[in-house]
Amino acid sequence: MKTLPTHDNIGNFSRGIYEVDIPELGKPTRGKVRDNWVIERSGKTFRIIVTTDRQSIFVRSVCTVPGKGRVSNLISAFWFDLTKDIIPNHVISIVHPNVLIAKQAVRVVPIELVLRRYIARGLSPTSISLNYFERGRREIYGIKFPNGLLPNQELPMGTIITPTTKATDGHDEELTDDQARTTVDSEFGRGTWKRISVAALSVFERARQYSSDRGLILADTKFEFGIDEGGNIMLIDELLTPDGSRFWTKEGYENNLKTGGDLGLDKEILARWLKEKGFDGKGVVPVIDETIIRKTAEVFERTYEIITGNLLPKPKPNQDLIRKAVLNYLDGVNS
Repeated sequence: MKTLPTHDNIGNFSRGIYEVDIPELGKPTRGKVRDNWVIERSGKTFRIIVTTDRQSIFVRSVCTVPGKGRVSNLISAFWFDLTKDIIPNHVISIVHPNVLIAKQAVRVVPIELVLRRYIARGLSPTSISLNYFERGRREIYGIKFPNGLLPNQELPMGTIITPTTKATDGHDEELTDDQARTTVDSEFGRGTWKRISVAALSVFERARQYSSDRGLILADTKFEFGIDEGGNIMLIDELLTPDGSRFWTKEGYENNLKTGGDLGLDKEILARWLKEKGFDGKGVVPVIDETIIRKTAEVFERTYEIITGNLLPKPKPNQDLIRKAVLNYLDGVNS
């Protein structure tokens, strides 16, 4: 039985999977959208990651979007498999549409890499768009931007990496390439930041080309990296999901770039709606219109199906089935 939050319009969380409990594994660590357990079995350490339907906007949990957890988990698995020859990743097994069994990183790189190909409209303080158009900055993340750029325009310099801190509370903060290099190399050894950057650009380019072949534009995304027990760099967390990336349809982009209309598959639909209602992360989360939640769910599902070519599995949001899938896998490890 899921436990609903005791704050801010609990009706927003009445659809889909809010959180998951597996008593046999103890108390989970709950992130913005994922419930995690770190488990040792037969001398190995696993991270059990259950991707819920929680939706975070403006660093606040605002609602659940039915099916979002399945999309994020399965589309991540798809991209991890497609790019595993470029750089290793933490995937061991997908035991349920919402569950990833992962290698536990010995250490996590304390920098989030945001890769951008377009100056996409955004509402976050770390958004290039907000800093360029609203704050008038022309040097952002230590990168010089020319005058005259348009909202959602492709960047003239091509794909860029804009590193940020990983805030445990509040918003991340932008870093320059030199700041990121100093932070990472001082902890993990000289040249680590360069290897991570090269791998990130290669993964992004493969995903960008793959998406383009399917009529999609990959505008931006975020990557996270960890170090495994052998000291090797690996991709962790989620990968190229519509929650952590912007995918646009080429048709929508070409039709609406100048008018500012819908670009086709825009993850900001919910953020824009909340902003229009006067919510920017502070105060009480408003009651979210059912239509907006449904449209957001449709964006996630459509993105998954275009990219993978498969229909999205639609099991009932049953917490007990998730629990059994995890425990069955761990029983197999023990046998």
